[in-house]
Amino acid sequence: MKRSVFRKRWAHFRACRDGVAAIEFALLTPILIVMIIGGATVEEAIVVSRKVTAAAHTLANVTTQYTSVSTDDLSLVLSASTLVLEPYPSTPAKLIVSELSVTSDGTGTVVWSNAVNTTARAVGSTISVPATAVSSSSSDSSSSSSTTSTTTYLIYGEVTYDYTPRMANAYISGIQFSESLFMVPRRSDSIPLTTSST
Repeated sequence: MKRSVFRKRWAHFRACRDGVAAIEFALLTPILIVMIIGGATVEEAIVVSRKVTAAAHTLANVTTQYTSVSTDDLSLVLSASTLVLEPYPSTPAKLIVSELSVTSDGTGTVVWSNAVNTTARAVGSTISVPATAVSSSSSDSSSSSSTTSTTTYLIYGEVTYDYTPRMANAYISGIQFSESLFMVPRRSDSIPLTTSST
């Protein structure tokens, strides 16, 4: 008797399909949540990375359009370049703009440097300049100037951003994005630095 009752209940349990969808949903929900949060975090990181690249281009590009630059001008350019990062906070952004005196062997010496949220490069310190930047700057300077010089000048823009995901920041540590580029002064061979605007 007991066996027959048990067999009937077991057969009924095996045939029952009520609540299967709810159980499947309960099993899949954590996976779906992780996928949504992970996808949103990756998408946001890609956007921040592109904004860092755009900020570096803006920093160098605007600076190259001066014939001479003051410390006030550089502060304005640096502040404007941080606006490219919006709507993300500018506090984690470190921006440096420098003018380099570059010899034909690719050694760049810092002529002047200015920065925001970090320390500027030391005047007289050296930076290794890629051969492509040296060759392009030499051809540009020779076409814009009748005198031939072994020294050329480049503007060096650098942006570093310590990105912390807004979602899942307890599980994903911060990511550092950085971008730097060399650009040739557009309107003069070099861009001298003055202490104040004229």
